[in-house]
Amino acid sequence: MSQAPAGALPPLRHTWLMNASLGLSVLILLAKWFAYILTSSVAIFSDALESIVHIGAVALAWYALRVSFRPPDREHPFGHFKVAYFSAGVEGGLIIIAAAVIIFSALEKLITGVELQRLGEGIGLTLSAAGANFLLGTLLVREGKRSHSVLLLANGKHVLTDVWTTVGTVTGLALAWWTGWNILDPLVALVIGANIVREGARLVQQAVHGLMDRANPELEQQARQALETFCVEHGLSYHRFRLREAGPQVHIDFHLQFANGTPIEQAHELATAAESRIARALSVRADIVTHLEGEDHPPMHDEPSESGTRH
Repeated sequence: MSQAPAGALPPLRHTWLMNASLGLSVLILLAKWFAYILTSSVAIFSDALESIVHIGAVALAWYALRVSFRPPDREHPFGHFKVAYFSAGVEGGLIIIAAAVIIFSALEKLITGVELQRLGEGIGLTLSAAGANFLLGTLLVREGKRSHSVLLLANGKHVLTDVWTTVGTVTGLALAWWTGWNILDPLVALVIGANIVREGARLVQQAVHGLMDRANPELEQQARQALETFCVEHGLSYHRFRLREAGPQVHIDFHLQFANGTPIEQAHELATAAESRIARALSVRADIVTHLEGEDHPPMHDEPSESGTRH
């Protein structure tokens, strides 16, 4: 038994945000690269390089968004939502690779020396890019949290990381411009690289947790609470409750126990009502399967020890 099957197309708002992210990423890269040509700043080069990686990651997320909303089929009976975790993991890996290049470039500049020029124009271009990125990143994160979209959330966090990277870049360049200490440019680039590694590692960790079906305590508590209340109202009990998350959808299954001799029609009706109660209690789409049992049905050896209590 299931609730609210997935559609074949992503929400229009999600599609619009990903299209905007991809298009804006290209424009921002051009602005940053031009700023690097003007200034010869390794910090701006680092910022531009991260933007190149971001375009590749956004292109992958753009495609993954469309794949994730394909309906279940024979080869993928649980749907395609987990492609979002692959996308987030690849994005995190690409960020870490970009950070390694940034750190290497900064160390090279520390050894060979730094020559900066036309910093005013370069800083202006870079700040304009940061402003546009901030607006887009805020929208992506807000919508990702609202709709439980791993793709939008990962992309939004990457965009906002790019913003703080740019802010750090501009701050370092402004100090170098003001003090004449050009050595600040590669030092800022090193700090930027370290921050990018941290953000990339977080995305990879999030992807691994999703692919490994790590428990979501908040959603499980909401679902269990709704089921417990239903069981109390109808004198039922349950056990072997399991919940796994797949992007904006969760899959739930549990064993619902009835008094011996309960007619199958009545048990089926109550199970359907229990599923509906759980689905309404959750803020995400739910696919729910219930196994019907008599009260004396022996427990399985590998099932969790916790269970609902008959009242």
